[in-house]
Amino acid sequence: MKLTVKLDFGRGREMKVGTFSEVARDTAFEFAGEFLSSGLNPSPLRLQPGRGVKIYDRSGTMETFGLFDDSLPDGWGRRIVDKMFMKREGRLPTITARLMCVGRSGKGALVYEPADEAAELANAEFDLAALAEEAMAFDAGEAEDALQRLRKAGGSSGGARPKAYVGYNPKTGEVCAESSTLPPGFEHWIVKFNTRRDGEATGEMEYRYYEAALAAGADIAPSRLVSTKAGKFFMTRRFDRTNGGGRVHMASAAGLLHADFRIPGDEYALLFRLTDALTHDRSAKLELFRRACLNVIAHNRDDHLKNFSFLMDEKGRWSLAPFYDFTYAEGPNGWQTLSVAGEGANPGVDDLRRLAKGVGLEAHESEPIIEHVVESCRNLVAGGF
Repeated sequence: MKLTVKLDFGRGREMKVGTFSEVARDTAFEFAGEFLSSGLNPSPLRLQPGRGVKIYDRSGTMETFGLFDDSLPDGWGRRIVDKMFMKREGRLPTITARLMCVGRSGKGALVYEPADEAAELANAEFDLAALAEEAMAFDAGEAEDALQRLRKAGGSSGGARPKAYVGYNPKTGEVCAESSTLPPGFEHWIVKFNTRRDGEATGEMEYRYYEAALAAGADIAPSRLVSTKAGKFFMTRRFDRTNGGGRVHMASAAGLLHADFRIPGDEYALLFRLTDALTHDRSAKLELFRRACLNVIAHNRDDHLKNFSFLMDEKGRWSLAPFYDFTYAEGPNGWQTLSVAGEGANPGVDDLRRLAKGVGLEAHESEPIIEHVVESCRNLVAGGF
């Protein structure tokens, strides 16, 4: 079966990118003729626009081209889709079937047709606390009757923790079901639920880390700690959506580089080279260095390549996406997932200084960032996390 892949920037601004299919164990993609004249390049490093069918060999490190691998649900979303297919068809879904489940509801601006999407949740029936309880129960192997609701709420999401896409009104605190068209005053947000393994403080911890990142001057999306009958949960505004129904193309560093984020061994220097190549923006390099400092000093060792993303606008201009998934976390065998100037076991401030020098930052640029981050994270630790 073939899928039509489009870039949908919202508000009627949609264009066909090409056709996706599976060939034996491999996946294939052919750019649409009309797209080749657009000047856009949604995956500039590993999938250059051109004529003819392009084949991705499944012996590579990813399931398919990074452009589409970024759309595939992983972690929580993948579990939901797999469970749905096993229940409905007695088998696991193909890559094509997974992308059909994403349809128009995935992150970024890529959409897939035909779609196999769940019906939208009705606002009248939307209850965040009930959804949280169902998500936590499903995570523990229960509540299979809630599968369709959980799929619609977060079946195209990534990451290990249960989550839901919602509409949120930051002025009133009201939450409604996710939809391409939200009521006036509502914005597109993500709510992260706790698991029974995590404990109740998980959301509070991520919110405290968010406050530390803000204090350090990081570019991070507005976030809240929402209280419900089911507990307190961290929520953050989506940066791949804009008010009024707009969508923004989003690509992770892992997808752009065709790198398996689950395999440790990459380094921050690689991210700096990627940022240079895409943005040509020195301020983006300084922001990336600030994030490296935050991850190292605040002990976020789960800093893999899928936790860094870039955004492309309708004119093909790239920028570094806001900081996300910043919280206390261990890495593989306790190591920093991205090494810092060659140090992965226990990187510190001296390694950050060597990183800054190695990527071309001057001491007068890097030292204030280090000092600012150390101070912001000292307050974080003093707060009890």
